[in-house]
Amino acid sequence: MSLGESIVAYRQDHHLTQEDLASRLFVTRQAVSAWEQGKAWPDAETLSKLNDLMTTDFAKPLPPETKPAPSDGMTILLILIAVVIPVLGWAGPLIVLFNPNFPRWSKITAGVVLGASFLVIAGVVLLSLAAFFSVH
Repeated sequence: MSLGESIVAYRQDHHLTQEDLASRLFVTRQAVSAWEQGKAWPDAETLSKLNDLMTTDFAKPLPPETKPAPSDGMTILLILIAVVIPVLGWAGPLIVLFNPNFPRWSKITAGVVLGASFLVIAGVVLLSLAAFFSVH
């Protein structure tokens, strides 16, 4: 049974209005209503009074766990990896581009591959830097 359901049941069993319970706990009627609807949770002192009054043992729920953000060092490492791996992939197209034994069409293809990968890497670097500096 939730806290809100328990409060409603307690009030009904003891023929209390929200206003009556609120005055016993030194809070507003709206606060009691919010607890009953699950929209809010009483502070620690009020919860203790409520537990004593209702002879229950509700505890304030823990906030949901959040994963920590990666460190700046890890972010920089991932950016470097995202840049270095494609740069290593340039070796093949560069060999084709500067070797006179390959036909013209393969040199054009190699140039297009190099240009496209350069644009992708430049975009990754710029977006990464923009994201990095917008956080700091």
